Amino acid sequence: MSFKINLNPEEISNRREKIKNEIDSFRQKISEKFTGNDRQKINEALEFMLKIHLPQKDRMDGQPFASHPLAVAEEALKLSDNPELIIAALIHDSVEDQPDYIFVERVNRKYPNRNFVPLEIGDTLRERHRDVFKAWSFREIEERFGDKIKYYTENMTNHDFNSLAEDLGLNGEDRQDFINKLYAEHVQDIINDPELFTLKLADLSINIDLHSLSPDSEKYLKLKRKYKSVIEAILERLINLEEGHPIYNKKNEIMAKLKKIYIEQYK
Repeated sequence: MSFKINLNPEEISNRREKIKNEIDSFRQKISEKFTGNDRQKINEALEFMLKIHLPQKDRMDGQPFASHPLAVAEEALKLSDNPELIIAALIHDSVEDQPDYIFVERVNRKYPNRNFVPLEIGDTLRERHRDVFKAWSFREIEERFGDKIKYYTENMTNHDFNSLAEDLGLNGEDRQDFINKLYAEHVQDIINDPELFTLKLADLSINIDLHSLSPDSEKYLKLKRKYKSVIEAILERLINLEEGHPIYNKKNEIMAKLKKIYIEQYK
């Protein structure tokens, strides 16, 4: 018997149907921009992302979570012609959010005839063995898409700052401030890499726009505290962007968009 995770095929099908237009539009853009092996690999990454994220619970706005990596990949398409960046954009949250799903996918694929002790991956096992699941997930990504994609995905994956804050006994605002500072430092580290900077810009362009939330809501205030210093760091990096950087020619457009959001939502 192989490992298993309980899935609801009807829910997965319904989620895929909800974002069918976005999937079709993305495929069309890929077919117009890429050919041959590049297009094939991006489409493989798309299906891998959907398989991993469609079982995930919907976001608070009722949309399937898979709509987020799809939107990030759309943004990455506007910033780059590098197919590896588009692949990384599609799967950038896969290990952070669903390492147990990738682990099960890998084990069952590599050992299809192995008689494991019957084991269902539930919440307890998921938390206890999260590090194992993540390590095997990165191994799976490297085998499927190459070491460069693994590098991108590893750096885009946030560390478990929540558990660290809990172990340190931090609570309330102290806890959130600690987590936010670690996250901001993580972003500062990766944006010095030109391609990771492009990926993070694509990701943040989706995450930082809070216009759909009530300014008085707890989530709005929490995200505002999280992203304010990060946006400031991104803007500073853009100001000092060197000629020859992959997004140098787009920097004024990107800065204008970020400044507008910052002034309207973060000041």
